[in-house]
Amino acid sequence: MSAHQLHRMLAVTYKTAWFMCHHIRESMKPDSPSPLGGESKVVEADETFVGGKAKNRAYAKKEPKKHAIMTLVERGGESRSFHVANVKAKTLREKIVTTVSRKSHLMTDELASYEKVGKEFANHGTVKHRFPVLLQAQDR
Repeated sequence: MSAHQLHRMLAVTYKTAWFMCHHIRESMKPDSPSPLGGESKVVEADETFVGGKAKNRAYAKKEPKKHAIMTLVERGGESRSFHVANVKAKTLREKIVTTVSRKSHLMTDELASYEKVGKEFANHGTVKHRFPVLLQAQDR
């Protein structure tokens, strides 16, 4: 049900209805979501850095620190993103092992942090970003 519908039905402000909707949806989430992947399923893991650019900072301020974000995506399924303190093997392993089924095929880039954790899964494939990849029609 939309926030607008609640707004009309309960005669409350839209802002109140919007917050109510979000609280209801949050309370309906499962406490421990099922792991991503499974037998013969592919889960992709990648990280990126999010943050401001140096050219956008105020004159006397220090350069903004970028934050590491890791995303796990099950092909044809759902995805989950996490803020991680750094991209070291121990930190990434902690999130991947608790979120992905070990029966899955794990796909990552060639970051050294993924090498050890990849051995804990049914299969581990890597993508080399320095080589161009041609996509097949079904992958587009």
